[in-house]
Amino acid sequence: MTFSRRRFLGTVAIGSAAVLAPPAVHGFSATPDKLRIAAIGFGGQGNSDLNSLSSHPNFELTAGCDVDKSFFPKLEKFGSPKIVVQDYRQLFNDAADEFDAVMIATPDHMHCPIALIALEHDKHVYLQKPLAQDIGECRQLAQAAAAKPELATQMGIQIHAHTFYRTAVKWIQSGLIGTVTDVHSWSGKGWGGKQPVKQADPVPENLDWDLYVGVSQFRNYVAGYYHRNNWRKWFAFGTGTQGDMGCHIVDPVFSALELKEPLEVTSLGPQPFADNFALDSHVVYKFKGTNFTSPELNLTWYNGSLRPKALPGMPKTMTREAKSGELEKVDFQLPGQGSVFVGEKGTLILPHVGKPMVFTKQGQPMPSLPPEAPSGNHYHQWMDAAVGKAESTGAPFDYAGPLTETVLLGTIINRWPDQKYGWNADECKFSSGRDLENANRMLSPKYRDGW
Repeated sequence: MTFSRRRFLGTVAIGSAAVLAPPAVHGFSATPDKLRIAAIGFGGQGNSDLNSLSSHPNFELTAGCDVDKSFFPKLEKFGSPKIVVQDYRQLFNDAADEFDAVMIATPDHMHCPIALIALEHDKHVYLQKPLAQDIGECRQLAQAAAAKPELATQMGIQIHAHTFYRTAVKWIQSGLIGTVTDVHSWSGKGWGGKQPVKQADPVPENLDWDLYVGVSQFRNYVAGYYHRNNWRKWFAFGTGTQGDMGCHIVDPVFSALELKEPLEVTSLGPQPFADNFALDSHVVYKFKGTNFTSPELNLTWYNGSLRPKALPGMPKTMTREAKSGELEKVDFQLPGQGSVFVGEKGTLILPHVGKPMVFTKQGQPMPSLPPEAPSGNHYHQWMDAAVGKAESTGAPFDYAGPLTETVLLGTIINRWPDQKYGWNADECKFSSGRDLENANRMLSPKYRDGW
């Protein structure tokens, strides 16, 4: 079956049950000697992903694809792939029999088109966060993966398996800080800002610019403006700071509290620009309570200069080692990125990436802490599931879909500051708000003609 954004609004009637199902179980009867992998997008994060995947004993790189030919030599240290091309469509049309699985690390706007065709070809998928650029695409991917539970899927939020995040989840679910009443999550990054219009530059010989633009509406190439490292700032290619870091930082919040979809979303930050995300964001989500929270829970997201300096439940001072080696008391400062869980018995502060800190209601370090959780390997977990050595992954698409949808809701409603929007997850649409027609239209923008 071929998926498209045009089909999205007609398919959401499948409902959230398919998206929120338990993690898929992969019951392969035999373990192959090698998992043949095609790397799609390997200039930056993809190269790092390959480094981690290649340490698995079943790893074999047999194909590669990147719109920029200058990156092709990066594959040499991972083996001798049989085919390396610029167009992912050619990869699947001409060489689908050469690989069993794909690793996708392109800019956000191409996550869904490539992952969907991979699932259609019965390939296991490791897909970098965010799961997709748009909420409609997230829902499509989760539904497509749910239809093929024999395929191992994993979103690239590798800290999900780190001891710090696993420990925070374990401690919160153990009742260490009691019922959680409020959560604040933030990143000090600022992917966005108004960008001036610039004249087009000649496209470098090594880059297929039309393929880079892909499903987005076409725009001229400008040297250094999009490719390579600035694409996150643009609506055309990225999801801003919240899409970039939110999937990482909100992940342990979802895991620890077993959150599903929000009920309401409100933006308290500035509006974005015509083509770019704002540098700052401040979004409040209201969730239905779970076994680990109060009857209703607010999760507040901040990024850029709006990240909080002080929050309820955090201590006023902290003790640290001075240069002299002696201990000294200083004003407590929140980390540059992370989350604060406010509970009835205390507060847990989880840096990104750092060991969780736990304080009593009086602001003192919790005197006794449970054992920490062991680390896992997010990359190996996916490969183990793909070859039948493990039953499931830590962030399959049925988990990653609702997580990413929640994060991306904030990138939509920030266009209407101080306006509360209701969210109907079953129908995958906004149920109330000032400009419902335009807000719902943004859930699944139209692809470029020909895509």
